[in-house]
Amino acid sequence: MEAVFNPRNERDGEESSETAVAVAILVYADRLNTRHGVARLLQGAPGIGRVECAATANELIGRYSRSPADVVLVAVRPGERSGPAAAARLLSIAPDASVIMFGSSGTCAGATSALVPGIGGFLQQYDGLYPELTIVAGRRGTTLPDTESPHLSERELQVLWGMAHGKRNTQIGADLELSEDSVKTHCKRIFRKLGVHDRAEAVAAGFRAGFLS
Repeated sequence: MEAVFNPRNERDGEESSETAVAVAILVYADRLNTRHGVARLLQGAPGIGRVECAATANELIGRYSRSPADVVLVAVRPGERSGPAAAARLLSIAPDASVIMFGSSGTCAGATSALVPGIGGFLQQYDGLYPELTIVAGRRGTTLPDTESPHLSERELQVLWGMAHGKRNTQIGADLELSEDSVKTHCKRIFRKLGVHDRAEAVAAGFRAGFLS
């Protein structure tokens, strides 16, 4: 069973007034890194309450049936039908569900909309980043605030990839034709932008943010 991400604090089993009015989100993606990456981006954002994940169409429908979400985010990938098929199944059972798809820049939003009538929108990832999630929860008429994704330069991404492959600064510098001091400077910038303190945390954050998928 997937974990339920709930950023709100509860005491003695009672929900706060903020939790009671927060938007519930259900994330579908067959890739673990994708669904948990999106869930963690949403975790703790203002206006967002319960965040659940589903890895299969059956799990998506089961979770929605037990506890309908205000917004259902469905991952789609070029040439693969699992996402659209899951969305279509959910909408056939719950036509009022607010379903929003998200995918890479190579995914055609128009074609996806045509294949899955009834979806409420499409969020496009760009340059390997997750989208800034500005979502309209149709059933509540609630607009969620943007979540800010960190921006890494092309060189910083290259250095991060080197970290992910376990390379030392000298090796990364040799690969990129940079001095070791320059690599150290890029590392510091990466740590600052990702809000981490060391290389292991930077790599983990890179996977969560979609830089290292």
